[in-house]
Amino acid sequence: MNETWWVGPEQLDVDQKTIISLPLDGSHLIIGPPGSGKTNLLLLRANYTFLSGSRNISVVVFTKTLRDFIASGARHYAFPMEKVTTCRKWQLDLLYEYGERVVLSEGKFNEQRAFIVAKVNELITTKKLENIYDALFLDESQDYTPEEIMIFKRLGKVVFAVADSRQKIYQGKDSIETVKSAVDYTHPLRFHYRNGLAICKFADAIAKDSPDYEKLAETSNYDEVARPSSVEAFSCADLNEQAARIIEKLKIQLKAYPDEMLCVICPKKEDLLVIWEVVQESEIAAQCILHGIDGYISLSTTTCIFFCSLHSVKGLESRAVHIAGCEFLKRFPHNRNMAFTAVTRAKTSLSLYYSSVLPGYLEQAIQLLQPLPDLPEMKDVFGGRK
Repeated sequence: MNETWWVGPEQLDVDQKTIISLPLDGSHLIIGPPGSGKTNLLLLRANYTFLSGSRNISVVVFTKTLRDFIASGARHYAFPMEKVTTCRKWQLDLLYEYGERVVLSEGKFNEQRAFIVAKVNELITTKKLENIYDALFLDESQDYTPEEIMIFKRLGKVVFAVADSRQKIYQGKDSIETVKSAVDYTHPLRFHYRNGLAICKFADAIAKDSPDYEKLAETSNYDEVARPSSVEAFSCADLNEQAARIIEKLKIQLKAYPDEMLCVICPKKEDLLVIWEVVQESEIAAQCILHGIDGYISLSTTTCIFFCSLHSVKGLESRAVHIAGCEFLKRFPHNRNMAFTAVTRAKTSLSLYYSSVLPGYLEQAIQLLQPLPDLPEMKDVFGGRK
């Protein structure tokens, strides 16, 4: 992760430098593709605001995983990491600040989410709360609900948000237009730096569903000469074979990318556990960590292979990414966005594994990795699969 956090202005492009030093009295939305530096800019802007004398600020992120990921770069910022919080914790802390202790009952994520939003809105109305924070900084703002966005707008004197509508992976209405209405200015980022060219082309094949789509491959500034990128796909008999292939590739990558984070993700948590159990019997077990199953486990500096669900990988980046159980993407809403988000976590190496029929867009993207086949002869179009 040594290339993740910017440590000097010489690492910024012109667009990024302009955004950090924008006037403090306005609200802003930054829109950009994966790897364009949105989270870095959010944190540097929060640092700029903090150093300018505003102490009552909060950086709000969507997952605990992303909060831990940000904490790994804490030494680069003047503000304490306690100011970085998940949306859920921010809401519960706000309620507790005014004497409201909320005990969440067992239920689905969306039900709990709606319940907390209702409680916060009730508090705001009862107490007539407004502008109680100097500034609120929202990462991954495309995944907040319109109701949550309006709460942030009401309680923050200014709001600084970053977003990419292609990475919306949670259920609910698209909030981009709501975010735009909640800020004074919207700024696009033109370039990105994370994903290798092969990964960009693969992501483009997944995401290009309209004439308005802007291809990642055309705006990438990744150094392909220094670290050539690759995308591979493996059809396997079952999850055990997928796990075996992943282990063999990870052994090589541990040597090729020392001190870099490697990542194994699955759409389904059940599949993740199967892969994990196989890995625990391998020689790389000590270098692995499992996130989000049977309690929360944070990122560690002593492990470099991170296993998590696809939703938990949101906002992270990794030198190599392995996506297992790809066929189950189709069971989720926003699954095309999920696929796009997952593959763009990879900087240099991307590997996909499946044992059944894939979503059509993903199957076609994988097909594009292969040489063009010869046109079939007339006799070949008769009969079943061979």
